Amino acid sequence: MKLHLLAILACPVCQGDLVYESLPEHPHEDDEIGEGMLQCSACKAPYPIMDGVPRLRPEDGNPDARVAKTRESFGFEWHRYPGPRPEDRGLFLEETQLAEDALEGKIVLDAGCGMGRYTHVALSLGGEVVSLDLSESLTRLIPEMIENPKLHVVQGDLLRPPFKPGSFDVIYSQGVIHHTADTRGAFDRIADLVKRDGFLSVWVYGTPGSYASFKTNPLKSTRAWLKAILPLVWLVVWARQIFSDAVRVFTTRLPVRVLYALCYPLTVLGAIPLLKYMTFSVEPEFQVRLIENFDWLAPPFQTKHTKEEVGGWFASAGYEVLSRLAHGVVPKIGALGVRRSKPGEK
Repeated sequence: MKLHLLAILACPVCQGDLVYESLPEHPHEDDEIGEGMLQCSACKAPYPIMDGVPRLRPEDGNPDARVAKTRESFGFEWHRYPGPRPEDRGLFLEETQLAEDALEGKIVLDAGCGMGRYTHVALSLGGEVVSLDLSESLTRLIPEMIENPKLHVVQGDLLRPPFKPGSFDVIYSQGVIHHTADTRGAFDRIADLVKRDGFLSVWVYGTPGSYASFKTNPLKSTRAWLKAILPLVWLVVWARQIFSDAVRVFTTRLPVRVLYALCYPLTVLGAIPLLKYMTFSVEPEFQVRLIENFDWLAPPFQTKHTKEEVGGWFASAGYEVLSRLAHGVVPKIGALGVRRSKPGEK
């Protein structure tokens, strides 16, 4: 890690300043720390630095088994996901709803980075990026972090983020916080990390809602035949949600490797017209489709929300919503907001 990262890091337990006791005699902000120990100046909690990554995940004396399973499943899946793909840039701009120049020269947090799929895009758009994740999937970013001075990798928990309030110009969290034990709590905590007039982009899984709501929140697809059978699409979306909720009662309890193997036949169905819409991914690439099916069925936490609910989160955190994510066949409820209050205010 770069020494200047200490300026925005904080103890995830008490928010105290973190200090590195083995400072060089004449420290420079770009000095690299490969291995060592950070300590909170207030509560004295120790945190190791391993392979240049500060491990700021406080150990829980009685850890929730579901949180441990979340770490395991995401670490497993993201180490099998293909590397950056050409379409990632377009997907990033569509999902975050950010302008192409919004990250230039900004301090950016990738809140729940996984293997860094969108981290690569944010770096290419000119941001200095801090990539945070709970799982070991972030280790895939270490080689690039060594080469790129604008990339910082941190291990931590979104429910106890190891940063000082108002540290970032831009934060994005795409399809992540609904996999935490407290979706609203995770939102509030990352929302407080944005500077005044900074931007926050979040999307979470949504519910199809009533048909009237579905109809007024049009699909992203421009295919006329799909819009012509909108009532059937709504029924299919609802049926798939009911089916997935029932299946997940069992799949979230399976060993990770067993579930991954069971996802292979489901992934084969994803290549068959019409039947693919009853699976959890329609990605054309088999390996990506396999991972996305696993991603849907494995995490113990998977909450779903309405656009009104998410809009209320932004408003209560002191944000003005600038735009909302268009509805898809798999409902994604997302918004881009700008912070109008100072950090610490609501």
